[in-house]
Amino acid sequence: MLAQWLRSQRENAGMNYTQMAFRTEKVRWASLPKNESAKCSADTLLRAASGARGVPRRKVVLAYAGACGANLAEADRLWKAARYRQTQDAEPLKEKPKHIARVRDFADLHLALVDLYRKDGARSCQEVEELSGGRLSHSTVWRVLNEQTGRPTRDFVTHFARACGVRDVALSDWEQAWDRAEHRRTGGRKRNSRRPVIATSGSMIYLDRARDAGGQDMWKLSQTMAVPENELLERLEEIALGDCVLSSKELEAARSIQTSQRSARSLLALHAGWHRD
Repeated sequence: MLAQWLRSQRENAGMNYTQMAFRTEKVRWASLPKNESAKCSADTLLRAASGARGVPRRKVVLAYAGACGANLAEADRLWKAARYRQTQDAEPLKEKPKHIARVRDFADLHLALVDLYRKDGARSCQEVEELSGGRLSHSTVWRVLNEQTGRPTRDFVTHFARACGVRDVALSDWEQAWDRAEHRRTGGRKRNSRRPVIATSGSMIYLDRARDAGGQDMWKLSQTMAVPENELLERLEEIALGDCVLSSKELEAARSIQTSQRSARSLLALHAGWHRD
């Protein structure tokens, strides 16, 4: 359908491929970097319209349409539809993705994210990083899509959906889907995002719940007041966490930090498996 549409646009414009190639250099669209040209050769345009080599690159399709004076939004829509069919044929999803409003857990959410990614053309992870304004790293995008990491964070879902073209009110549907999945995972229990640490000086320090780059739970050591490094390291074993105390593994990690004399302001990688919620 895409190739047929491209051919019909050239016929309507009444140009040959050499003429079109000359005009592609002046074609621009919003996501095309300012220092990048849309210029394509006549052979490249011919191959795109033939459909013989699968779905052409998005840049080629938009340059072709622009050279013919065709609607770029329609060209982009047809390209995404063609890429979606191509990826579905090459690697069908294990289950039919649910509508985002019906997502209930993280398994549902993962399928929905992959489906959204494919419907947006299954761009490279590097492109997704660029479209997110650098808020998502290409490596994290790859790991989430390929289930090579833990649960995605709420911020990841928001920025990923936006990078894939979701806008305005529709973004809240994705954020609410994450909320439902997290609620189901925790059984509705509220998770403390911060645990207090009282130093002997009376200063308050905190262990903040956080996520590492791969989406795994961890605790981050932070301070609200300056505390001498040696005091903090010496008192890590005496940290009072509400009605519980650090586990043996957490104490072992604290001793390791003390032995190595690492800065007290570094990340204390205490993963969720080391503590009790």
